[in-house]
Amino acid sequence: MSLNANVLAVVVTYNPDPDLVEHLAAIKLQIATVVVIDNGSANASDVEHQARAAGCRFIGNAANLGVAAALSQGARLALAEGFEWLATFDQDSLIEGGAIDGLLAVYACHPRRDRVAIVAMSHRDRATGRDYHHPEDIIETAPLWRSLRATITSGSLIRTEVFAQIGVFDDTLFIDSVDHDFCQRCRRHGWLVIEGREQLMEHSIGAVTEHDFLWTRVACTNHSPLRRYYITRNTLEIIRRYLRVDPRWTFCQLYYLLAGNILILLLEDRPAAKAGAMARGAFDFARRRFGPR
Repeated sequence: MSLNANVLAVVVTYNPDPDLVEHLAAIKLQIATVVVIDNGSANASDVEHQARAAGCRFIGNAANLGVAAALSQGARLALAEGFEWLATFDQDSLIEGGAIDGLLAVYACHPRRDRVAIVAMSHRDRATGRDYHHPEDIIETAPLWRSLRATITSGSLIRTEVFAQIGVFDDTLFIDSVDHDFCQRCRRHGWLVIEGREQLMEHSIGAVTEHDFLWTRVACTNHSPLRRYYITRNTLEIIRRYLRVDPRWTFCQLYYLLAGNILILLLEDRPAAKAGAMARGAFDFARRRFGPR
């Protein structure tokens, strides 16, 4: 397992748990330069201490600027310091040994590696073990990789030259759909988004619970009303932006949004608060109000 010097890793934090240092140490074993960008955590001094203890650099934002803004800080830093790749992680991302070497090997053997913008780990839900991707997300499958319409940012390697061509992450989205927007922009400019099939990372989206509903087993993420606001607003915006570019994918996103909202109201707690948040998200989308709530 090598220590990759041409990769800058960025870990975005916001009120992280004490096990952050363990996650940072696992990344630091594989990537020489790791930067923690903290979004105004209440325990920012503890986050800085954990970052320094793991041998990482630390950037502290005075307030929560959103995931997109923090990732954009990392992208600009990678460009300024001449790194070939930006590796992006959430605060709870725990990577397996050799994962970064594996992703770079997948990139090196790809038949169109000159057009690969993102090479990501395959993601499994920590609670259910399910693959994150729906069938319509997958464009092409090979033994070592699969080509996707979109992937999540956590556990992704992004070629920094892509930022110079298409720009960084969209700060106006703040949180949710930031990754989908960036992937679709990449693909619109002729770049590829791929995942390594053997590089796996467990990840949590919300606090997933499973329920028997009609004839099937469904999963609910149990996001807060505030997250339901952002998910609704930003998903509608992504659909608007990319309907003509990828109509099949965007119609599927609309279906999953509507079906998911129905399940939330039937199966999750605080349905009235979440319904109100969804309505506000749709209203703010309609009046073109973005940024933080």
